[in-house]
Amino acid sequence: MVSETRADEVVKYAIANGDDSACEQFGVSAETLQRYKRRTDLTADLPAVLKRITERYSDKELAAIAKGAQLTDQALRVPNVHFDGDSVKIGVLTDTHIGSLYFQDSLLLQAFDVFDRESVDMVVHSGDVTEGLSHRAGHVYECTEIGYDAQLNKAIDLLAECPTSLYAIDGNHDRWFTKSAGALIVKDICEHVPQAEYLGQDEADIYLNDKIRLRLWHGEDSSSYATSYRVQKLVEAFAGGDKPHILVCGHTHKQGYFFERNIHCFSGGCIQMQSKWMRGKRIAAHVGFWIIEPCITDDSVPYVKSTWYPFYL
Repeated sequence: MVSETRADEVVKYAIANGDDSACEQFGVSAETLQRYKRRTDLTADLPAVLKRITERYSDKELAAIAKGAQLTDQALRVPNVHFDGDSVKIGVLTDTHIGSLYFQDSLLLQAFDVFDRESVDMVVHSGDVTEGLSHRAGHVYECTEIGYDAQLNKAIDLLAECPTSLYAIDGNHDRWFTKSAGALIVKDICEHVPQAEYLGQDEADIYLNDKIRLRLWHGEDSSSYATSYRVQKLVEAFAGGDKPHILVCGHTHKQGYFFERNIHCFSGGCIQMQSKWMRGKRIAAHVGFWIIEPCITDDSVPYVKSTWYPFYL
């Protein structure tokens, strides 16, 4: 038979540390612990028990207990969000398609003027910097600059006007030069533009304040039936530990802001007017650019201010 002292010890430990911990510590079953509780009178130790409870729970949790709430693990994970932190202002470009008949120098230069006026800290470009040259019949007639050298030099001249640091990935149009001749045109452009840095093919991460991850993404999929759907499916594909805090998407020439799985998602639009190919596929072009201003804390982005600048063409 178990002594009263032993039963008291087990029950007191359970009150302080939880039933599961007590069962493991003393090697008793849950049924035995409940039997000990029924036999044990802890009225004399009530002040000490309350002291341990107040040490374990916050005032808010104690108030919830007093109202009859059961503090599950989820209830104990109370977020503590502070809407203050460092601010960074980012100019967002994508799908400029330099060298296309449907690209206009003046639109890109106007974006650079706005970035300069608004004193952005950096500019990001999520792919299709150039138009490239595909094997699609008639595509050559939609180019103002034909071939690698012509589009390279045109892009260098224009991107040199960017007023601050520029970080870029390539897109599927840029990679037509890679597929046909092994050339990385965006990498070569950035090597000739002092403030530009090439981050890689199709996707790349930029870290803000060393901890906040901004991901650039291009892709080779098609437009979705709804503007948000493509971004939603992309976000669903991210593994939990691989999620960025901010996502900037290119490729579909659509603009939008969406908040999915705690990711601030921006679809970047384009700086290319609707082409005949897009019109034939009944695909609209959202021509314009973003300026986004995320609030950066040590481990989160509590909010993002954003402005979309459309070109009315």
